[in-house]
Amino acid sequence: MKALVVSDIHSAFRRLKRIIFAENFDVIVVCGDITDFAPNHILQFLEVVADFTCIAVHGNCDPPEAVSILQNSDIYFIHGRSVKLDGITFHGLGGSNLTPFFTPSEYSEDEISTTASNFTFGEYNVLVTHCPPKGILDFTYTRKRAGSKAIAEIVEKFEVILCGHIHEARGIEKRGFLAVNPGSVSAGRYAVVDLKEKEAELKQI
Repeated sequence: MKALVVSDIHSAFRRLKRIIFAENFDVIVVCGDITDFAPNHILQFLEVVADFTCIAVHGNCDPPEAVSILQNSDIYFIHGRSVKLDGITFHGLGGSNLTPFFTPSEYSEDEISTTASNFTFGEYNVLVTHCPPKGILDFTYTRKRAGSKAIAEIVEKFEVILCGHIHEARGIEKRGFLAVNPGSVSAGRYAVVDLKEKEAELKQI
């Protein structure tokens, strides 16, 4: 399955459209921060992805009102849920761990752990998370590791981890699993990932 992986759109929907129409893929995977704190912008996002299979979680900049709209939409909104498509089980963790910025959708490590306990695992598992695991693709500009400890505790359960949140930590890591942070759509950055082959390419438009 070929996935177009995007994150940190921050309401840059024209750029998202350009990315979508530049690539061939089976599914769009959205790793959060769809809006820039504007709940009604979610409706614009849903229009952009309406003709595609889309799996998404919210980010820390997506307000609760936006999350409610996503929960009642036609896309696969998988925060705290697992969904199986074409033999791959996707699991979602939206929002982020606590930050110094008091953004709308932040959770304690205990809350993240409790949310992840709802997952139902399959034979091949992909984690779609806004916040990266602690120690993986999580260096900030100040070289601080800002990932989630709770997510780091479960990474070995997944074949692929798709994350965002920390724009400057864009990259690919291969361990027993493949981890990808595609960078920010607002900067024209994204990734194309072959989920079963565990191969990824970072791209920019």
